[in-house]
Amino acid sequence: MEKIKENEFILLKSKDDYSYAHYKMAPLSVKTGFFGTAGEGIQDKSGKITLFVDPRYHIQAEIQTKGKNVDVVKMDFKKPFLAYIKEFLPKNSTLYIPYKSIPFLFYKKLIDELKGVEIKTYDTPSDEASIDNKNEEVFEVAKNIAGKTQKEKLNKIKIENFLITDLVQIAYLLNLRSYKTNNISTFRAKLFIKNEGEIYLFTDYKTPVDFDFLIKKPMKEFENFIKNFDGEISIDEASISLFDYLLIKRPVFIKNNPIIQMKSKKNKFELNHFKESFKRLDLALYSFREKIKEGLNEFELNQIFEAELKRFGADGTSFKTILAIGENSSIIHYTESSKEKILKKGDIILLDCGGYYEGGYATDITRAFYCKGKTPDDKLKEIYTAVLKAQLNIYHSNILNCFELHMMAFKYLKKYQKEGFFFPHGLGHGVGIEVHEAPPVLSVNSKYKLKNNNIFTIEPGLYKENHFGIRLENTVYLEKNKKVSLSHFPYEKELINYEMLNKKEQKWLVDWQETAKRMYEC
Repeated sequence: MEKIKENEFILLKSKDDYSYAHYKMAPLSVKTGFFGTAGEGIQDKSGKITLFVDPRYHIQAEIQTKGKNVDVVKMDFKKPFLAYIKEFLPKNSTLYIPYKSIPFLFYKKLIDELKGVEIKTYDTPSDEASIDNKNEEVFEVAKNIAGKTQKEKLNKIKIENFLITDLVQIAYLLNLRSYKTNNISTFRAKLFIKNEGEIYLFTDYKTPVDFDFLIKKPMKEFENFIKNFDGEISIDEASISLFDYLLIKRPVFIKNNPIIQMKSKKNKFELNHFKESFKRLDLALYSFREKIKEGLNEFELNQIFEAELKRFGADGTSFKTILAIGENSSIIHYTESSKEKILKKGDIILLDCGGYYEGGYATDITRAFYCKGKTPDDKLKEIYTAVLKAQLNIYHSNILNCFELHMMAFKYLKKYQKEGFFFPHGLGHGVGIEVHEAPPVLSVNSKYKLKNNNIFTIEPGLYKENHFGIRLENTVYLEKNKKVSLSHFPYEKELINYEMLNKKEQKWLVDWQETAKRMYEC
């Protein structure tokens, strides 16, 4: 797909397969050097690439594309990506899109929005070595963790001839997980539930048991099976690729996907597993904190933390660990820990981390640590405390509307924009089998109202390029319309300006710190 003509353009994605994982050998990463998990690239005839990134990746994109034939367009959250490319693409131009890595719903929006632009598809040959794990084993999640058996979950699906291609939904329904690929616990598969009660699982992975209610077939048979199916096939347009959609003769769109609501409301067994998993994550953080010392570099500190994570029972990381010293902490998704960046007295370490345990559910927390031996800068303490103030008030509020919660955080943090400190991301996200699960989403565009047994993060932050960034993230769940924290790790007392907190906030802080101390006797 390299030879294109004048007025033709190629859309580049960070995945070769929409249903699978982002990885560094995908076209966008290879051609631009940008390793963020969210971003779109458009390449023209000359080979020049225009990279569109949202505020979370502004700094990262500039750094990673430096010296390459790439222009970075810094989008904001108020204007969608389609509006940007609508302005970018000339009329009567042609846009080639990779149909295996494009969601069908996104394709529909392209057709609707880009009037006068011809949309054509192209195929990106998959790197089989990186995304096709034939004969790898998956493991079954115990009932005392999942809470429900596979049959109990599948019996709730009343949709006729339902094709499920979303890997998280399949992993949830079948109580199956795999840690073969770093930072995810899903496995490559497709699931088809026929009217007659037959359930087909297409995968090359080895399942731990032969389910008597499943007809298992190799992945290579999936295309012909769907192509040759004469009846209507029900699909969720938000979670199927354009490639899979085009295989179907008679597609029918469902209005509400029951699996999404099922997996977003955790049962008591899942909640108990989350509580135990976060205890182990907290213990790993306590142990890591004791090992922080001047002279270590980012890479070494990252290795130390991940060793502690596994020592306290994690089977792997639930996303790529973000560990950044000093000015690198202003890069929100900083994942390339450097051997050259050395920790000094007075530096902060921003650590955004999480692990997977025996249930294959993700954990997530962010803390800023301080390298002692020097009095903290007043501005550092002010920004840390401002973020803490937002965190405390949001956690203790009775607000359940996700948009209102996000705007509450913005209210506390917006005054620092005039000093160059910005809050350029959503307040939080749902957490489940994957670390970012929707619903809920706590952002400026969200219309969702939190429901009991939803698990989600609260993570306000402030960042100033070339200075530092502070983010404080706790994962919580809703119980009887009250937010209850799964995270119980203390805040960094050296970085708190207590005079900035009113009496109520000081009481909340004391309660939090004492609870953390009491739980772990630290």
